[in-house]
Amino acid sequence: MSAPGKPSERGAALFAVLAMVMLLAGFAAVGLSRLRAATDRITDSSARSEAQFLANSGTSAALSLVYRLKALARTGAQSMEDPIRLDYGEGEVVLRFSEGGNCFNLNSLSRPPSTVSTGESKAAASPQDFARLLTATGIPLLEADTIARATAARLAQNGVLWADGSEWTTIPGVTARHWQLAGRFLCALPTRDATAININRLAAEDAPLLAGIGMSTDEARRAITSRPASGWGSADDFMRAGSGTGDGTGTAESLVTTSRWLTLEVIARTPRATVSRELLVDSIQQPARVASSRWRAVEVAA
Repeated sequence: MSAPGKPSERGAALFAVLAMVMLLAGFAAVGLSRLRAATDRITDSSARSEAQFLANSGTSAALSLVYRLKALARTGAQSMEDPIRLDYGEGEVVLRFSEGGNCFNLNSLSRPPSTVSTGESKAAASPQDFARLLTATGIPLLEADTIARATAARLAQNGVLWADGSEWTTIPGVTARHWQLAGRFLCALPTRDATAININRLAAEDAPLLAGIGMSTDEARRAITSRPASGWGSADDFMRAGSGTGDGTGTAESLVTTSRWLTLEVIARTPRATVSRELLVDSIQQPARVASSRWRAVEVAA
């Protein structure tokens, strides 16, 4: 039978055991923390999925309502901008439509692919159209002309439609100041068509948009502020109210009294999460279809 060790040896052994226990406890704490985090992630994912499913249901309902809402808006019975609330039992969806096409479509500066029969196709909008708009926003004429030509050249070179108007800031010569002045008037719709501007959804500050189709800003403001309470019935009436048709490049065909492109915000709330979805809706056909979509910041309930 071996003799007990010295007190110093027993103390060292005890210290080693305690250190091992502390180390194992640390490993256990880390494991539990990771397990809890994984469980939380699964719970959060499940909560988001429920809310996103609700948002998708609300989107389907919204698309089926577009045609009716546009008809009501034309008669003045209801504004397209009025929020619509849908009750889904324990969840709720809020739909908010707004104008999505009152902007200069940068993709209209891009020429469509050439064909053997017709050769090189012409772009729907010209750099001169774009330069007039830029000038109307306060950008000096020479700068506007240079930037407009550079923008058209980039789009012609790539042959690919832009996905967002902010891509314009990548054009050489475009500064933060240019974007501040003109950015709100620009968009990148998923088509090479020139924008058809809805004259019944214009405010006085939107006058530079009409410079792109040949109207002066004074004519545009005069026409916009003359809008009847029930809205314009025709583009010709609008042009007459402006007392002119610009320099001849702009025509009433560039103006419409109802919108093709709409933006739709869908907010879905459940007891566990809230999600938001932003969509661009093409209402040229019935039922309307989603042209683009993106999810925004997601909030998970505590």
